[in-house]
Amino acid sequence: MSSLMWYLLFATLITSGMVSANESSTLHMKVSFCNITGVWRNELGSTIRLKAEGSEVRGVYQTAVESTHGAAGLHRTAHIIGIAGNGTQPTISFSVLWEKGSCSAWVGQCFILRDGAQVLKTFWMLRSVADNLAGDWGSTRLGEDLFFQDLNFK
Repeated sequence: MSSLMWYLLFATLITSGMVSANESSTLHMKVSFCNITGVWRNELGSTIRLKAEGSEVRGVYQTAVESTHGAAGLHRTAHIIGIAGNGTQPTISFSVLWEKGSCSAWVGQCFILRDGAQVLKTFWMLRSVADNLAGDWGSTRLGEDLFFQDLNFK
């Protein structure tokens, strides 16, 4: 391979955003795309098990927190249904319906970190059931989650 071709290959890798100049020698260890399929844990200990097929996402959410005791149901789990975009760092949206009638939705994106780790950065909305219109004002909560892929989960 000519030195011009090596230079072009190196320049392409450096400017692609996938690796920096200091990381180019460890390219073989880098992740080239976010794989949404897998087990993910957030900073509060909640777990999501996702399977992406095409743009469809399904799975199970097990929450470690509740807005009120028992709000998520006896086992604190709910089925996930969602969608994911294409690309190396796809966007994702998924929702769950909790046993007691509340629903939650997340929207975010999968990112590849410098060390090759993958994270889902999401914003969420929780809608609790209101008894009436007057009680509606406090029934919606917003927040953000950072899910880390759990590579040790079996």
